Amino acid sequence: MRFIFVLLLVVFLQANNLVITSDNFYHKEGEKKAIFSGHAIANDGNNLIKAGIITIFLDKNNQVIKYVAQKNVYFELKGPKKFIKGTCNQLTYLPDEDKYILFGNVFLEDVLHKRKVFGDEVIYDNKNHTSIAKSLSNKPVKFIFKVKKSK
Repeated sequence: MRFIFVLLLVVFLQANNLVITSDNFYHKEGEKKAIFSGHAIANDGNNLIKAGIITIFLDKNNQVIKYVAQKNVYFELKGPKKFIKGTCNQLTYLPDEDKYILFGNVFLEDVLHKRKVFGDEVIYDNKNHTSIAKSLSNKPVKFIFKVKKSK
């Protein structure tokens, strides 16, 4: 039977409730992390992350300081004026900075603006409205934009 773990405490996410489901859950008293493995899904109402493993890191006050998703990562980031989805090998989210660091075979699609980015590493800074894409291999960063045709 699939293990379901629900975090509804404000200590785990300051603004919204964070709901995580997974096949397995591991936490050792005194360690400042919780590991969800096997079909792990994290959802805070706006953002969705699916991965083989999602690790939540906490500070000394048990506030979330970082999420790290690994293995077949799929994500959706939604807001009033955004809908971004994609895949990568590893996703790190820093809630205080509202920053996503995507690493390894990154594919990111801005659904509303019909733009796509491919690269080895992409940093998406939602707070400062900036994105940085990097190539760490011989393959270049690739962008695809929708262009209107003139008559």
